[in-house]
Order: sequence, then C-alpha cells, then structure tokens
Amino acid sequence: MGSECKGHQFQDDDGGGGGPGAIAPFVAKTFHMVSDPATDAVVRWGGASNTFLVLDPAAFSDFLLPAYFKHRNFASFVRQLNTYGFRKIDPDRWEFAHESFLRGQAKLLPLIARKKKKAGPPGSRELCEEEVDEVRGTIQAVRRLRDERRGMEEELQAMDRRLRAAENRPGQMMAFLGKLADDPALVLRAMVAKKEELAVAGGDGSSPEKRRRIGAEAGAGAGRSADGAEVVQSRAPPFPFSAMGQVFY
Repeated sequence: MGSECKGHQFQDDDGGGGGPGAIAPFVAKTFHMVSDPATDAVVRWGGASNTFLVLDPAAFSDFLLPAYFKHRNFASFVRQLNTYGFRKIDPDRWEFAHESFLRGQAKLLPLIARKKKKAGPPGSRELCEEEVDEVRGTIQAVRRLRDERRGMEEELQAMDRRLRAAENRPGQMMAFLGKLADDPALVLRAMVAKKEELAVAGGDGSSPEKRRRIGAEAGAGAGRSADGAEVVQSRAPPFPFSAMGQVFY
C-alpha cells in the first residue's frame, strides 16, 4: 500500500472526486443509499430534508454497508463522514448534516470534498482510514482464530478423557466379574442396597426392618449348598455399588 489508499471501501480517489464538478464516490454512494425509499426503515432523510438519520445501526452495518462499501464497520463510516465535513447534530441519535447534502439536490454534491490533512514532517507516513480498518480487521481475525484453536484444544482434551474412561471400563468389568465369582450374592446385596437408597430418597412404603430382613435372607440363602448343608464362607469385602453400576446401569 502507498501513503494514498487505493480505496476499496469508501472511495477511489485521494480527495474531492477527481476534478472540478466530480462527485466523490463515497458521497455519491451515501446520497444514493439515503435517497432510496427501499431503505427508509434503516436510513432516511430527516424531516427538513437537510439531514439524514441512521435508524437501525445494526441492520445498516449488516446489510447496507456491505452492499455499498464492501465492509461492515459503522464506526469507520462515521469517521469517513467526518472527513467530508458532515457533523452529528443530535447526541441521542445518529443524525448527520452537511450544508451541501440536501434531499433532491444532487447538483450540490461536487461541493462536498475531503478535508485536507496537514502535511507531516518530511519522511513521515500517515495511515488512511482504509489502511487502519484493514489492520483492525486483521487483528480481529487473529483473535478469532486464536479463540477457535483454544476451543478445539479443549474439545480434544474432553475426547481424550472420554477415551481413557472407555479404555478403563473393560478392566472394571473384569474386576467385578471376579468379585462376583467369589461372592455370588454380591448382585443381590447390591440390588437391595440400591433399593434402600431409592427408598430413602423417595420413599417406597417399606419399613427399615423389612429391608434388613430381605438383606439377611439373601445372605443366608447364598450360604447354603444345593443339599441344604451349611457352607462356611468368608464374608467378601463390600464392593462399591457405583463400580457395579457402570456395568449394569
């Protein structure tokens, strides 16, 4: 880029429009946009026809700016108005005025020219509005990419945790089956414990004595052989029901 913008956003020249009687592209596009009745819900002329109002800045940025100026930066549009001598006349709304920007008076538009910038020290270089907007857009794109990369990293970490949990599940199942082989009554006791837990949480109408009796009968039944003889059986250590729940629930 040179010190003069090769306007791809607001205008294609460095000042007032290329010569006497010429209209700056930015001014011409703004006049056409404001004068179009189809856009009155977003931007329109003021009541006295010597101002224009942006009624919906969000829609103006999303639809009209891209159509006329190839960007969506409302603040940049306002700054460009200032460079052509427009002024904001109402602090509470987006209403702008210029003495040569009047409804139906397109013949006055060549009088609207860009303000001349003061010359800087020798060798200095000033960024124009388009260059500044391009730099801002690049910074925003870099930030957006960085946020997207951070989100992808977090998603990959979550997938890795789920994969590790899935890899551990067969080992947990084998450990449970080993305990079940050593203590066949494990499942029944776990079911009784689960039922008691649900009863405490929601209430099933059964008394604590009845629940204890069911658990005792389950343990006694598991301690007898097929012919009714007592079988000496060491009590297996309690197995966490949460681990079994990963297999059966």
